[in-house]
Amino acid sequence: MNAFEKFNQLAEQVTNEVITQLEQGKVPWQKPWTSYGLPKNYLSGRHYEGFNAFYLHYITEEKHFTTPYFLTYKQAKELCGHVKKGEKGTPILYWKIREEKDGENADEQAEEESGGTGRKFVPFIWTVFNIDQVEDVDFALPAAVERTELQVIEACQKVVESYPLPRPHIVHGGAQAYYAPVSDRVQLPELKYFVSPHAYHATLFHELIHSTGHPHRLDRFTEKTSRFGDEDYSKEELIAEMGASFLCAFTGIREAVFENSVAYLQGWVSKFKDDKAMLIYAGTRAFKAASYILDLKAEESKPALPAVATAA
Repeated sequence: MNAFEKFNQLAEQVTNEVITQLEQGKVPWQKPWTSYGLPKNYLSGRHYEGFNAFYLHYITEEKHFTTPYFLTYKQAKELCGHVKKGEKGTPILYWKIREEKDGENADEQAEEESGGTGRKFVPFIWTVFNIDQVEDVDFALPAAVERTELQVIEACQKVVESYPLPRPHIVHGGAQAYYAPVSDRVQLPELKYFVSPHAYHATLFHELIHSTGHPHRLDRFTEKTSRFGDEDYSKEELIAEMGASFLCAFTGIREAVFENSVAYLQGWVSKFKDDKAMLIYAGTRAFKAASYILDLKAEESKPALPAVATAA
C-alpha cells in the first residue's frame, strides 16, 4: 500500500468515525482540547497541529484517557518504559516535502497542497500512544489549567490585538455576523445581543478565521468559496469552525457556544460522505489560520526537532 492509499484509508476511517458521532448529535471538532489544553507529545512538549490536534482530542475523549499526551513507541522506550501489551496506537498524519521530477504525475491532493511550487507533499502515517497506554514510566503531569472569567476575556482580547497588521476592520451593528472579503471587514452584532461574552468571542473568532483567507494573507479563497452550498464554500465553513475552536482552546473558552440543529448535523454527514478527505483538509488549514492570527510564525521558524519528535 503506497502513501496515498494509506492516506485515503485513514481519511475514510476518521470520517466514518465522525459521521457516527454526528448521527449521535455530537460535533467532535467543536472542542479540540481538555483542561490540559491541546493534545501534545509528552517527550518533545510540542502541541499536535491541524488534523492531528482534532483527532487526538477525539481519541482522548472516546477512550477516556486521563490527559491528551501521547508518545511514539520508540519514545516510550527512550523513557525506559513500554507500551502495554495489547494496546492499539492511534494513527496521525504529517506531510513530507519532495521536489517533483520532470514528467512526474502528482497525486491530485498533492498538487493541491503544493500550490504549484513544483514541490510534492507526500502524506506519512505515524502511530502514537496515549501515556495511559504506557507503563513503567513515572509521568510528571502539570496541573489542569482553569482560567477565571476575566482571564478568559483578557485572553480573547489579546488574540484579537495580536492579529498581524494590517488586520481586517471589525464593525458592530445589524443582526448578522459575516466577513466581507472585498472590504476586508468583519461585521458583528453588538455584544449585548449575544448570550455571553464567550459566545461573542467564539463568533468573532469564526469570522476572523475567514478573514485569513484574504489574498493578502493566506490566499485561501476561490471563486466558488462564496457560493452557498458549493464544495469550496462548505470547506471554508469547516475551516472557520475548526479554526475558531482552536482559538477557543487557546483562550480558555469552555462553554458550549455552537448550536447544533438536526439540519446542521445532517448537512455535515452528507458533505463527509461525499468527500472523505474534507476533515483532514479543513483541519490542516484551520490550524494554519489560527496560527496566523496568533502570529506564531516565529515559532515555526525554529530549527526542526529530530525526526521522531517532528513526526510526533
